[in-house]
Amino acid sequence: MSTSISFYLVQTNFIDFSIVIFLYIFLLTNRTMPKEINRAFLTVAVAVNILIVADSIDYYLAQDTVPHALRYMTSATGYVLRPTPIMLLATILKREEKIKYKILAVPLVLNAVIAYTSIFTKWMFYFDEKNEFHRGPLGALPFIISGIYLGCLLYWSIKRYQLGYKKEGSIMVFIVFMSVVATGMESLFHFKFILNGIGAISSVFYYLFLHTQTYTRDALTQALNRHTFYMDCEEYEKIATVLVSVDMNDLKVINDTQGHAKGDLAIITVAKTLQSVFANVGKLYRIGGDEFVIVCPKVKEELVASKLEQVELELSKTPYQIAWGMVSYEPAMNFEKALSQSDANMYENKQEKKRKKVLKNESNNLYS
Repeated sequence: MSTSISFYLVQTNFIDFSIVIFLYIFLLTNRTMPKEINRAFLTVAVAVNILIVADSIDYYLAQDTVPHALRYMTSATGYVLRPTPIMLLATILKREEKIKYKILAVPLVLNAVIAYTSIFTKWMFYFDEKNEFHRGPLGALPFIISGIYLGCLLYWSIKRYQLGYKKEGSIMVFIVFMSVVATGMESLFHFKFILNGIGAISSVFYYLFLHTQTYTRDALTQALNRHTFYMDCEEYEKIATVLVSVDMNDLKVINDTQGHAKGDLAIITVAKTLQSVFANVGKLYRIGGDEFVIVCPKVKEELVASKLEQVELELSKTPYQIAWGMVSYEPAMNFEKALSQSDANMYENKQEKKRKKVLKNESNNLYS
């Protein structure tokens, strides 16, 4: 009996365990991702591995006819760790906002306290004299906490999608969906090891996706990079598109007088503003130091012009200013020439803004 159970557990969990081991290896050998993200994924991997071991031991001990103290520990550990990967994936999704782990971890701590004290209180679960499992009055708490984390993850995934990170948002929505299905199967039908597998596969797939993004996105601003722009041009040449060239004004002055850290902050601020305003209209690419291109397929110039006015209004609340130029492209046109015309319009706009700035300064000096 014990041998057949052991073979069943190995057969059921071998792939999940191996997937997480592969993630360990990748995390320890990869240096392209930020340390914070690597640490978060490493924690996910550890949590999933411990969960696999704890559930396997619990399943093995459940075949006995008398309860063991070890089974209380493995069951409590399973309850504690089930919501953990979801919470950690949520913090990774919100990485740019530096969301505080301590705030999100409060439900986990509460869950852990109740789970481990249930050995004595029976609040969350207990075993009768025949070693049969029973849920206590708070037995649904881990699933409620998982539901809260999944709700947060779903909401933030949708917001991520709306900000222009459509691939990442779609992936996370799918992870949420599969996690809900797995949680339902475990809680309603008492299936085993389903959530473990989803946790292992989801964490590896999400990490590999973010890894590929390091080659398509600019490290400083998270806008799409120059290489990606030229890769995407093949598709843009086939459709009607509005091309927008954007350049920061006076970045050199900021770098020379305030330092390059302040210059980087200026670039990040401009990029975030452009990304936010154009999220549902076009794609933002950083193609140079302070140079950006926005590609807006199948939209009217009037809409793009109104979005650019909105960008300038938002930036008027900051010390930064941009120059921009745009052109409507049709498939019958030469794409490179259209992009060059957009650049020329941008430089014309830059010179016009410089002239206005000089005239304003002269006027202020005249009346001072």
